[in-house]
Amino acid sequence: MLMGVVDSVKRMMGWCPNATTAKYKTTPHVDFVNPLQTPSGRSNVENVQSKNVMFSANTFLSTFCFLMGFNLISNLFRNLDYSLLIPIIVVLYSFFYFIVLKSFQASVSIDQNSVHLKSIGLKDITLNYKDIKSVTPNKLIKSSSAWIAIMLMILAILLAYLVISKEWQLIITIAPLLPWLFSVKHMYDRQYHDLDTQLYVEHKNKKWYELTPYYSIITDEITASRMQTAIEHYKGAK
Repeated sequence: MLMGVVDSVKRMMGWCPNATTAKYKTTPHVDFVNPLQTPSGRSNVENVQSKNVMFSANTFLSTFCFLMGFNLISNLFRNLDYSLLIPIIVVLYSFFYFIVLKSFQASVSIDQNSVHLKSIGLKDITLNYKDIKSVTPNKLIKSSSAWIAIMLMILAILLAYLVISKEWQLIITIAPLLPWLFSVKHMYDRQYHDLDTQLYVEHKNKKWYELTPYYSIITDEITASRMQTAIEHYKGAK
């Protein structure tokens, strides 16, 4: 009678009388987690493509062309007749405008084969991972449009002074800069967003005409992080 009650209690608790203790001990432990499918963090690195980039080489080239052109106009051509001065101004400013537009077409593409830098010094550059020594990000102080406002104010004051002094040739030389600056600022605001990080890509094969072995890429923090991760990943895989 007592044994029957004990057996009833065991069955209610889920114990099967046909299973022996030895069989329970020899049952293997099953792990349903597949460690090979667990993401490793850097094993799923994606290719990077971004147009939200600027290159210091392009900025230097644009600034150099503008200063040279404006210096030629203000010192060599301002005493010319209007019939010659105006076409020269149009040609030089159009050339400089083309340089700026070309620099705004900059982009970066990173895949498993190489790093592609478009429009550095008006040409495209391909960097193989074996030629890259290091990738270093540097936080930039976020620039504002205050300097453009200051420049426009200075130009307005200068134009007012030239009108009072009746320097009409200099007025013709400087006046086209005002709409040009507004156009460039509009393109800049439309093209770029949150450029607060400068990424230095150091390469081994420095050319004789290059001042430093670094390619400077200015972009936003998220893009810079993705670029650094992708380059270091593919560089380590080679």
